[in-house]
Amino acid sequence: MSAETARAHLRPIPNHGIEIRTSSTRGRGVFARTEIAAGTVIETAPVLVIPAVDCPALDRTIIHDYYFHWDGDPEGTGRGAIGLGVVTLCNHGSHPNAKVERNFRRHTLDLIATGRIAPGEEVTIDYGCTLWFEPRD
Repeated sequence: MSAETARAHLRPIPNHGIEIRTSSTRGRGVFARTEIAAGTVIETAPVLVIPAVDCPALDRTIIHDYYFHWDGDPEGTGRGAIGLGVVTLCNHGSHPNAKVERNFRRHTLDLIATGRIAPGEEVTIDYGCTLWFEPRD
């Protein structure tokens, strides 16, 4: 199967176990509705890959806060990726309970629980870059 064929056959993961809510300290975020076990793939979000030359323009817009580094140097040049799913709304946590893996073959951002996430708990990730805000844990 070619890489193009693999990308064409993505199936969304049902998101009945999560919801978007507003937290008192971090604003809008992703929260567990039911228990999520460690290792669970919470979401496989298709991405739009942004050429490196266009990323500086995005950095001057609200999109800066929502797009991911795709490849290259996280603190320098490289392409960006806009996740087309709830992964873009995951807030940073100093002690995250999930991680984002870049799936280059399928062109997805995979949101994976790194520990048990209790009902009502916010799903957080480590942004893995120099933060442009003061973290609120």
